[in-house]
Amino acid sequence: MKLVVDFILIIGILLSLSAIIGILKLKQKKIPHYILVVFWFLILNVIVYFYASLHDLKTLQFITDYFQNGVRFFIPPLMYLYVKSIFIERPNLIRKNIKHFIIFCVYFLFYIFPKSLNPHSDYIYTIHDYIPNWALVQDIFGIVYFILSLKLFYKVNNLMKQNYSNIIEKDFLWIEKFLISFLIVLIVDLIITITEIVIGHYVNWDGYITVIFMIIAMSYLGYYGLTQSTIFLPNFLIQKDVVQTTEVDKQSSYLKEFEKEELKAKFHTCMNEEKIYLSTDLNLKILAGAMGVSERKLSAFFNEVLNSSFYDSINSFRVEEAKTLLKSNAIKSHSITGIGLSCGFSSKSSFYRIFKKSTNLSPLAYLKESHHT
Repeated sequence: MKLVVDFILIIGILLSLSAIIGILKLKQKKIPHYILVVFWFLILNVIVYFYASLHDLKTLQFITDYFQNGVRFFIPPLMYLYVKSIFIERPNLIRKNIKHFIIFCVYFLFYIFPKSLNPHSDYIYTIHDYIPNWALVQDIFGIVYFILSLKLFYKVNNLMKQNYSNIIEKDFLWIEKFLISFLIVLIVDLIITITEIVIGHYVNWDGYITVIFMIIAMSYLGYYGLTQSTIFLPNFLIQKDVVQTTEVDKQSSYLKEFEKEELKAKFHTCMNEEKIYLSTDLNLKILAGAMGVSERKLSAFFNEVLNSSFYDSINSFRVEEAKTLLKSNAIKSHSITGIGLSCGFSSKSSFYRIFKKSTNLSPLAYLKESHHT
């Protein structure tokens, strides 16, 4: 049995290292990436701690105990901050959310650190008298924060889908799986802790069960998400940021005049002749490939020539296509939603919202008005 646990722990160590290396290798790292480096380092530390415990490596166990003891007071608010950092861009985001880590800081200063100096002191026993089961408190704390993270994720998820027509479920699905996977791990640990309290019997190997579940979750996430080129950051946000980056340097023109004319011609071909905007999966990278230019140049083209973002420009073509179809006989064989989807919108809600924003009319109102005139 020890060999099996040993093998699983090694798998966990390798997965954690793979995640850290994969993120650090990215050329353009953002705040969410740095947060995830900290997250995977803490997960790695926890697994190494249990590996050291399994093999009775006292020095390694002592070092890693500093980080793993109380990690459930640190990781849950860290994940809450992670979700915020992806979708909510604010200056000094980390500094403004430091309050979420106060409990961990207090726990570290008044329990972890004194315990490491003298684990058998009366001071430690006094704290235990007030809170007899830290694991239970940590599990409940962690579960609450992961639920808050999911709640925030679903709220922002809906807002994003309402504002961008080309966002599809896969852009967000892995974040949901990531949060739910680790929430399940905490729930498993809570069940184990409550069971021990109820039967009045505590075992030394209960932590290994939780860690094994955690490594199973990591393996699933590794299979599902770590192969993404952007590593835990949806592609549409990367593309959006490319556009925003060029906007900062808008005063100093990136494109030469002859390049602007060439890009105008290529863009006209892709939009008006090939109608590439009809694809729901269209993004900056795909369009750049179709036009035979770099994403950097295409971003500059939207900023310097069209004075618009990629999404607004593409959606304007989709809206015009939808207006044409709503005026035509296509409405006899297609529903309004069907027309929207055929124009490249990924959902009914995004079609209705973007169409109304552009025309000040809902698709249905536009249909009625166009057929009355």
